[in-house]
Amino acid sequence: MRARPVVTFLTDFGTQDPFVGIMKGVVLGICPDVAFVDLCHEVPAHDIIGGSFLLHTAVGVFPAGTIHVAVVDPGVGGARRPILAEIDGQVFVAPDNGVLSYPLASAARCEVRGLSVEAFWRHPVSASFHGRDVFAPVAGHLAAGVSPDRFGPTIADPVRLEIPQPRVDTAGRVQGEVVWVDRFGNCITNIPRDLVPVPTKGRSGQIQVWVGGRPLDRLVETFAEVGSEAAGALVGSTGYLELFCNRGNLARDWRVSIGDPVCLQRPGDA
Repeated sequence: MRARPVVTFLTDFGTQDPFVGIMKGVVLGICPDVAFVDLCHEVPAHDIIGGSFLLHTAVGVFPAGTIHVAVVDPGVGGARRPILAEIDGQVFVAPDNGVLSYPLASAARCEVRGLSVEAFWRHPVSASFHGRDVFAPVAGHLAAGVSPDRFGPTIADPVRLEIPQPRVDTAGRVQGEVVWVDRFGNCITNIPRDLVPVPTKGRSGQIQVWVGGRPLDRLVETFAEVGSEAAGALVGSTGYLELFCNRGNLARDWRVSIGDPVCLQRPGDA
């Protein structure tokens, strides 16, 4: 008896319109026993790289074989290809516009296919809603047990957008940037855990963090270690350095935006 298939959705569709529900209806018409998970539908409109980052932070908790439908697709109806990617035991269905950039960049194993077998699509295909007519039916057939190799040939050149990388400068400072702002105004950076020094107990204040040239309070392990409405930094649940304002909104109050520079100076740096 096979496990119940899991299909996740990540889109920039929001919840005001029925688009996500329609896609789920298409999947259910093909495979009625699917377990659905909504990862996020509030990706800012057309924010391909932001959607890719959110996908990257979420998929690791799902069981092998989970089908992830990612539709942030400003080029819908144009020349971009629809693709299917098997990445480290997870399956992704998405437009080939870079929305899989983060999962592909961290992949140990991957195989990508163009979705060229139109028998698995819903017809007629709308020029403006491939989520319903291409990606959802493909996800439904995958959930029903159709092998990925039946959807089209492998491709070697999926679109990969540039992912901002942190660096350590000549003075030993870690230079990065804000790559996402969550609903609490916490600013997630591209500085991973392994570039963040572990503070000596009681001496975390020696580790200095700046955003946009402005210093935060200190590097801590929990939000509560700084005072109410004070700004600090910690390694968040994503595994990256995160900047926050305790019981406040750092992005709003400090006017921090995606792309703003972040600097971390470790003990002993010049």
